Amino acid sequence: MIKKILAITLLLQISACANLQQEINKFVKQPEVTYQSISVGKVSMEGIELNPTFKIDNNNSFAIPVDVVSYDFTLNNKKLLAGETQAIGSLVANNSKDVTLSIDLTQESIVSLQQLLFKDKKLDYQVKGSVKAMGLVVPFEKSDTLYVPDISIADVKIINASLSNLELLLSIDVNNQNSFALPLEALNYSVSTGSQFLFEGALNNQQISQGKNNIQLPLSIKLDAIFTSVFAILANPELPLHFEINSPLFSHSFDQSMNLTSFF
Repeated sequence: MIKKILAITLLLQISACANLQQEINKFVKQPEVTYQSISVGKVSMEGIELNPTFKIDNNNSFAIPVDVVSYDFTLNNKKLLAGETQAIGSLVANNSKDVTLSIDLTQESIVSLQQLLFKDKKLDYQVKGSVKAMGLVVPFEKSDTLYVPDISIADVKIINASLSNLELLLSIDVNNQNSFALPLEALNYSVSTGSQFLFEGALNNQQISQGKNNIQLPLSIKLDAIFTSVFAILANPELPLHFEINSPLFSHSFDQSMNLTSFF
């Protein structure tokens, strides 16, 4: 008998909740969710952070509480991760609020991510999820493409030359086809000749703006580690150089020979 009473009570509660939700749905206008933009929070060897922003509109004449925003992130039709925000808070009456998601691609997914980036030069991604407010579930979805910047060598200049040292300035052009800037924690570069390593350097906290960018990379080569005297330089003035440029999003290498005769 007690079990029957409990069962009836539970059914009445469920029915009451369902009726209450139906009444809420009659008087509460469903929030509208629209995609705004996406930005990159950080790009490093340890991880890539994507920050898509969605706008939630409250078209009611009263404030409504928003519970959470849940989302899935898909890369090249493969689901990489799922997440959920903390409670968003109240939406002011007849107003809107921007909600920015923080999608962190960790080092585990970066390995396959970089392989795809270097191979295809682009990635198709999708952010899909829902906003939960007052029992209402409002879906949203955004698909787009992340492009790898195009990099080319603009110039290699000799800034200063002596018997012991050769100072160069490597100028590279970087074309960012994305609709947002790309931050880089570090851009590493080096120069060698044959099997002999000559110089390595790094630029930190770089920002690649949308469109065309030019980056200057200073290099310093110790000539006395290669040539024993000026006569050795004059006897064989052609210096073959191999340049390497690496970052989490792109890499580039090229070879160039430099004739040192005119500098001595």
